[in-house]
Amino acid sequence: MTPDFKSMEAIIALGGNLGDVRASFIGARGMLAAQQDISLLASSRLYHSPPMGPQDQPDYLNAVVIIETRLSAQQLLGCMQDIESHFGRKRDGLRWSERTLDLDLIAYGDMQMQSDELTLPHPGMQDRLFVLQPMHDICPEWLHPVTGKSVTHLLQDLIQAGDIRLSEGEVW
Repeated sequence: MTPDFKSMEAIIALGGNLGDVRASFIGARGMLAAQQDISLLASSRLYHSPPMGPQDQPDYLNAVVIIETRLSAQQLLGCMQDIESHFGRKRDGLRWSERTLDLDLIAYGDMQMQSDELTLPHPGMQDRLFVLQPMHDICPEWLHPVTGKSVTHLLQDLIQAGDIRLSEGEVW
């Protein structure tokens, strides 16, 4: 275990729309859980969602996992990027483009930070149904460290604003 950091819960969103995404998610979840300094605590169901950004691409699969880790937020981000690369993720600079696997660090405890590499909590999470609905499966009472709102409240805000809940999720 990494001795420098106390154990911290972190929330990771998974997304992808190229190749066998379900298999990539299962593999990525397994790779996270196999890390010495990471324990998998919970997995949401798997949801289908329309693409964000360019619409001329396949729909996405999305899920969320909660882990406990002794890695720092930056070390965890590095681990996540290594896993993305393992599954063929290309970082070509095109925002919201097709991808085999996208791992986003949504939250690391209640840490708030902004750097060139990482912003916590994830700056768009409260506006993304494909993040909030899977989070609602496994941590509906989690409180956003900036807004103080629960996942349930944030999800209700999106639905009241006109977003339509995603179809029933699947176990993966």
